[in-house]
Amino acid sequence: MKTRLTAIVLLLSAGALLAKPYTPAPGSPERKAICDAMRVYVRKDNPKLLKIPFLFKVDFLRVDGDYAGFEGFPVNADGSNIPVEIGGDIVYTTCLKRINGEWKFVFDLSGSDVPTDEQVRVIRKRFPADFPATVLDDFWRKRLRP
Repeated sequence: MKTRLTAIVLLLSAGALLAKPYTPAPGSPERKAICDAMRVYVRKDNPKLLKIPFLFKVDFLRVDGDYAGFEGFPVNADGSNIPVEIGGDIVYTTCLKRINGEWKFVFDLSGSDVPTDEQVRVIRKRFPADFPATVLDDFWRKRLRP
């Protein structure tokens, strides 16, 4: 019995190690939970969006275990663009972590399209050490390599 239990634990562990980063499907509960966490962050970042129901146009989303990389921008609930003066032109590039089963914002990579070398150095210093590069897009993965 003990040997059988050990074998099951090893198989489950091996499966977890072999799991690959993935993109949650549109409409899936996981994608909705990540977008809900982003909505909380975006509303704190831009109070003009507090009273507007909005969705995200997701350009990039990748999950690896309890970590996610997100890039997208808010759009009206009907999919139309939010006016620039309200903040509809901001593309958010962020990192999230699942903590106690709930997705939370942990780091913002948003900013200019091409960060300067100095900006990248500062970001490297502040970037969470435990965050896997597997959930970052190619642009940030290349820049944040040690």
